Amino acid sequence: MSRTSTLSRTYAAFRLQFLPPTLISVSLMVFALAWALALGIFFWVHSQVPDRDPASDPMFAGSAQAPVWALAFMAAYAGSHTFPFAQALSFSRKTFLAGSLAAFAVVAAGFGVLFALAAWVEELTSGFGIYAYNFALPYLTSQGLPMTGLVAAAACWFAMLLGFTTVMLYKRIGLMNTWLVILGVVVVMVAAVLLTVTNVGWSGVWGWITGLTPMALLGWLLVPAVVLALASYGLIRRASPV
Repeated sequence: MSRTSTLSRTYAAFRLQFLPPTLISVSLMVFALAWALALGIFFWVHSQVPDRDPASDPMFAGSAQAPVWALAFMAAYAGSHTFPFAQALSFSRKTFLAGSLAAFAVVAAGFGVLFALAAWVEELTSGFGIYAYNFALPYLTSQGLPMTGLVAAAACWFAMLLGFTTVMLYKRIGLMNTWLVILGVVVVMVAAVLLTVTNVGWSGVWGWITGLTPMALLGWLLVPAVVLALASYGLIRRASPV
């Protein structure tokens, strides 16, 4: 019997994430329902304001972020349920992690394409005739739809890694310590925001945010995503599959 190559084992770990269809199906359902709900609200608002000029008063919604957070939850669910199964199948932790990260990257890329297509449809139809947009936000489409898709894919991958790494943290240090780490991170982030506001003011912070281009936002999403990927590697080495 020939020895199974590392590449084939990684591919098997990659496929393992798609055995339960929930990773994609639930996220697609959230994508469709969030879009439909936002459109329903848009058309209701449009019908209630008969003197509205759609071209000069476009409407925007943030429902596009719903599938991003759904992907974060489903990645956490996938990590929690497939990690013990992978250990039972004698996958090494490194192989399981490599396959999982690759699976998340493929799913994120797919949703990035879906986001870009949705933005294209909204632009093509002038916001379904009422200038109502969920995905074709001027900021994200300012550098073209391909960049919109890349930013969306990076956001999805970051969210999935956040959910997955949180589960690995829980499996490594337990529930109580995980909450302590989360609260500690929140405190540090709040302190950093307060310190920044104290030194540069809200106008400076807001100016920096509004000055970010989609390309810069892509970079700021990829940096923490890489950090989370490295953190998940450090955590999974001693994480308990139970």
